[in-house]
Amino acid sequence: KAGTNMLNDRFYHEILHEIKNSLTLINGSLQLMIQKHPEVCDFQYWDETMSEIEFLTSMVIQVPPLHSFDSPNLAQTDLSVFMQQTMVSARTLFTGNLKYELSLPENLPLIDADTRLLKQAVINIIKNACEAMGETGIVKIIVSCKDDFVHIAVTDTGGGLNPALAECIFDPFITSKTGGSGLGLVITRQIVDAHHGTLSFDSRPSDGCTFTISLPLKQN
Repeated sequence: KAGTNMLNDRFYHEILHEIKNSLTLINGSLQLMIQKHPEVCDFQYWDETMSEIEFLTSMVIQVPPLHSFDSPNLAQTDLSVFMQQTMVSARTLFTGNLKYELSLPENLPLIDADTRLLKQAVINIIKNACEAMGETGIVKIIVSCKDDFVHIAVTDTGGGLNPALAECIFDPFITSKTGGSGLGLVITRQIVDAHHGTLSFDSRPSDGCTFTISLPLKQN
């Protein structure tokens, strides 16, 4: 949290503004494409692509400053349905030769969650897993319940974290990725904290890494 507080709200909003501008440009280009080539609407994944652009645009507009995640809009959520819908988005966003394995136990209990924010958190971790592996690999997502918590574990085979970054991986602007902002995990942990949960990781050098979101089954 101390690292998160280092972020300047004005700078944060400037980032969101630039992202919004890029999304607006992409959406405008796609709309022109539809006008000139209406047959593209029949292409596979077209509807999903447009839906994700709308989702991202809405998210950029609505996401509050980082310190304002203290009051998420919680509602009872079917975690099985939520995870299946999130995986549809992940497969649409992160294509290529990557494969995804989702393990869901039967009869998962309902949880209190802000699905918009929680989806962003899970997508952020899946994105990191995909980028850690490059063009090929398997992302394993395992959901489990233990000790009054539900756990969403995302595992990649990307070789693990740089040991030099392990101590500061949740600090802002810390990243090993070329062109990375170093904000993804900061925002993800802020979202998880807002749900009274925890975000942890297990790095296995030369093997891979697992990030786990743990959320209480009942909110205080």
